[in-house]
Amino acid sequence: MYTKKPILLLSIFLIVSLTACNLPGGQSTEEPLALTITAQALLLQPTPFTSTPEFTATPGPTSTPEFTPTPSVPQVSVSTNTNCRTGPGTEYDLIGALLVGQTATVVGKNTSTNYWIINNPGKSGTCWLWGQYATVSGNTAGLTEYAIPPTPTPLPTSTPTATATLAPPVAVDNLTAAKICIPIVLPTYQYTGSINWEDKSNNEKGFNIYLNGAFFGAVGPNVVTYPIPPLPFPAGTPMKLGVEAFNDAGKSATKEVVIVCP
Repeated sequence: MYTKKPILLLSIFLIVSLTACNLPGGQSTEEPLALTITAQALLLQPTPFTSTPEFTATPGPTSTPEFTPTPSVPQVSVSTNTNCRTGPGTEYDLIGALLVGQTATVVGKNTSTNYWIINNPGKSGTCWLWGQYATVSGNTAGLTEYAIPPTPTPLPTSTPTATATLAPPVAVDNLTAAKICIPIVLPTYQYTGSINWEDKSNNEKGFNIYLNGAFFGAVGPNVVTYPIPPLPFPAGTPMKLGVEAFNDAGKSATKEVVIVCP
């Protein structure tokens, strides 16, 4: 009798305890102890600080300057077709020209007259170029300073001597021109060629050549041709070439021929 009663009370206590711990449907209201401890530990851990990177501006493109080489040997060009002579002035012989679009090598200078000494374009030797229309590139500091050459003297046309036998020469005849017109920078043409004549005298000392009325050159006796260096002329502009014979008694009449390019 007393042995069964303690067992019965113990069974009732266990049933009541189990009933109180369970919800309807068989779900527990308490979380497992291990999971609760882990969640609390995670909440207590410090949140690592992550800094926001600062904005760094991207530098803009930097242009690279173009390299312009400087000629080691001075070069010259012109803005207007310019004659080239044996010295600094129109009284010197015309032996060439530098045209627009051409370049030539500078070998010397004459500072006092503003002339450059250059390699004669398309020919041998040098000539003097007026610097008024010239542009020189390169280092000119080391160029040789040229002295001004003596002024050329035309062949003499001396005063007639008092002789009974000597008379002025007879004028030339059949003066013609071999016309060669080469277009360069239109409307400018380059004339080159020669003039030719018939010698009608037997006592001349030579022949004087004129260009548009100005003394241009001279040749000796019995010569019947004269080469014309390249000359730039605008299209349609007449160019007048003349020839006269001379000796100690005087000069003949001047014969002329007119050339127009083209």
